[in-house]
Amino acid sequence: MSERRCDYCGDPIEGEPIRRGDRVYCSEACAFEAARSKDCGGRGDSVTSPRIVEPEKR
Repeated sequence: MSERRCDYCGDPIEGEPIRRGDRVYCSEACAFEAARSKDCGGRGDSVTSPRIVEPEKR
């Protein structure tokens, strides 16, 4: 029997896996990171300071 690997990082799962739907993860951290949204460049969510941009006056 092959050992089960984490669907996020690929490490072998030791003990009880964390299940989210049909995926399994080795830790809560991997389950959390896998649920984060990614942009087109593969970057995860990031925190930016709010910036208000006023339209140009004509």
